[in-house]
Amino acid sequence: MRLVALPLLAVGLSACGDVLYLEGAVNQLCQKLPAQTFKAPPQLRALPAGVPLPPAITIERRFDFDVTAQLPDELSSAQLTIGLDRMTLTARGPLDLRMVQGAKVTLEPPVTSALPSKVVLEAADTSAAAIRFDGEDLELAPYLASGVLSYTVALTASTGDMPEAMGELSADVDACANVSVRWDYAR
Repeated sequence: MRLVALPLLAVGLSACGDVLYLEGAVNQLCQKLPAQTFKAPPQLRALPAGVPLPPAITIERRFDFDVTAQLPDELSSAQLTIGLDRMTLTARGPLDLRMVQGAKVTLEPPVTSALPSKVVLEAADTSAAAIRFDGEDLELAPYLASGVLSYTVALTASTGDMPEAMGELSADVDACANVSVRWDYAR
């Protein structure tokens, strides 16, 4: 999905000597991913009948947020400052989210990077219908790989509250970032 962000871009034009550059911000650049599946770990799904489950399990799913695909092509070579602002998981189907005891979003470094994984969002509000994450506006541009941020959503769920036949959970994912842009005219 490509948004025409220039009308939404708060723009400033500056010149210092012979250098001309454009600065601006796109607030709430969002990505919606409907019906994403979170599967229980294979070892949990393979347990024979009668074997007790551990008290809690962690269900993880990795996603990619293509930030630059939502910016105009003219800004593809711009310097970006990115902060993952918020995320919401909304339950779909017969299962709800009451079993989720904790949740976090971890930013994954590019494959060739020495950067560590970084927890950027933690669950701020949970209900049977949705989990809402909030976070600080951290600088995430070093984690970009070809304009894409990769992140893992981890849900810690109580097995005592899970239906017996639970193998997967379906949820809509809505993630939003704040993006600041600096584009040097000389480039």
